[in-house]
Amino acid sequence: MSVPALELIKLCLSKAVESSTNWKSKLLKTLFFSLRSYFFDLYYDICSLDEIHNALEKFKSELESLGIEYIPDSFDCDDYASAFKAFFSLHYKKNSVGLALGRIYYGKQLLGAHAWNIVLLTGGVLAFVEPQTFEVFFTNVSPDGFTYELEAVIW
Repeated sequence: MSVPALELIKLCLSKAVESSTNWKSKLLKTLFFSLRSYFFDLYYDICSLDEIHNALEKFKSELESLGIEYIPDSFDCDDYASAFKAFFSLHYKKNSVGLALGRIYYGKQLLGAHAWNIVLLTGGVLAFVEPQTFEVFFTNVSPDGFTYELEAVIW
């Protein structure tokens, strides 16, 4: 099953605006999200939560077998996110995983720009995937307490 690009764009915009804390931020997200984002396909495949969890386990094993570890500026957040997107597409033959771009906070402290993954799940639900910790979460706050502010996607 697949979702038309326009429907996915609306879902992503809604997810981005949802992570805003005030009306000014919501307005700016609404205006700029579409300009910053890029969608390559006309239709996007839906995947199950089980497929994502399975893919994350395989991805983790692959990284470990290759000896891949976090290296600032050389293999960091954007590289993990790009690698997981490609890994999922190669192994599952679906375009269900996109790159999410934005900011990350811990409490009220801005840690900086960040890249992670966003995935289209059964029922048209969007979830965030942190490919560095192999976590899946449905709100903009991760299980370990980091807040993700979505600003753009590349799908």
